[in-house]
Amino acid sequence: MIRKNRTHNFVLTALTVAFMTAGAWIRVPAGPVPFSLQTLFVLLSGITLGPRLGAAAMGVYLTLGLIGLPVFAAGGGPGYLLSPTFGFLLAFPLASFVTGWAAGPEIYGKKITGTRLALALFAGTAVVYLVGLPWLYLNLKFVQGRALGAGSLLLLGFVPFLPGDLVKILMAFFLSNPLRQAVRSRRS
Repeated sequence: MIRKNRTHNFVLTALTVAFMTAGAWIRVPAGPVPFSLQTLFVLLSGITLGPRLGAAAMGVYLTLGLIGLPVFAAGGGPGYLLSPTFGFLLAFPLASFVTGWAAGPEIYGKKITGTRLALALFAGTAVVYLVGLPWLYLNLKFVQGRALGAGSLLLLGFVPFLPGDLVKILMAFFLSNPLRQAVRSRRS
């Protein structure tokens, strides 16, 4: 259960935002959507901080980027709302919440079973695509004037990212329980 220690939660949120920023800056251009490590940290935030604090940390990250701090892969600022990638960013708080919720109760330090953990990580990743792909489609169609079919959209914003996302899910799978233990030992 999340403790009411505000200082501790503030520090965890700040660290999560710092890792998210670093994950955004480690990127490989891949068309309108770059390959980055952001979704790894989205998944880990839900697993280690729990659904509420993980989603709050992602909300802070989004807010900092939208007010102009260069925390996103291509900078920051309110103009990012018109970016083809903003839908993926918009999904981060919900994806963190879903991942944390699907992982189970907020009992830090407890190991999550392999099946439950895998399902939670895949669910969080699915949320990123379920929000991000429609935004990408709408942006390309109405902002950039490029009409795409469903197949082209999937080839542009989904298929190339699957191998990397599977690697990030695998990394999160092996990092999740040790990170939960570390958060638990610091909360005691």
